[in-house]
Amino acid sequence: MEISKQIRRPSSRTVKKGILKKDLISFREKALELGASAAQVIPSSYVVVQERVWMKCLVPRCPTAGLTPHCPPNSPQPDFMRKVFNQYQWALLFKRNLEPVEDYVELSETRSSEPRNRVQKRMNFHKKTWEISGRLESYAQSRGYDLAMAYSAGCCKFSLCGGQPCALSQNEPCRNPFRARPSMEGVGIDVLGLAEKVGWTTYMIRRVEREPNEIPYAVSVGILFIY
Repeated sequence: MEISKQIRRPSSRTVKKGILKKDLISFREKALELGASAAQVIPSSYVVVQERVWMKCLVPRCPTAGLTPHCPPNSPQPDFMRKVFNQYQWALLFKRNLEPVEDYVELSETRSSEPRNRVQKRMNFHKKTWEISGRLESYAQSRGYDLAMAYSAGCCKFSLCGGQPCALSQNEPCRNPFRARPSMEGVGIDVLGLAEKVGWTTYMIRRVEREPNEIPYAVSVGILFIY
């Protein structure tokens, strides 16, 4: 039976071990079907939440910090998120390898004269990852996991709204009420440390002082907490 044609299940807090195992495999396959470069089922205990990760949105200050309800210092505090994630047993971690790196890095010497299409690509760096995260969450919920919860990398202001001012900050309805949420790093998840645990190589690329061809690819990461 094709994954996309599986029958919707009722919500349940108890799942038999054999069914859960099959579902975890299907979620991984679904992530790859949706465009992930790699996906891995992990115990949720692999996820480490740290205040210092949360603070990296503020020091140095991210351009979107405080401009949306989902960005630090407005996002949920790390201590609260530890309690939330501790209520899950399993998660699906996925990534997308993005090439060519030149489209996504910010070279200090060319920042003021970058082509508009490169700036736009960098703004859309995590857009597809957000789409995969949202669709995985909906898929898991259709399989009976009503508390499945997905997070992606990057700010919803750029990934969903193309850099427009946050509607909520202007006392207007959110443009993407079912898709907008805090990012992984915005709730304190140590994304780079988590990627390292599963054997994925990542690079810091937002600004580089060297040739981008020294970096093989950029990485965008998302996660689905399942059960």
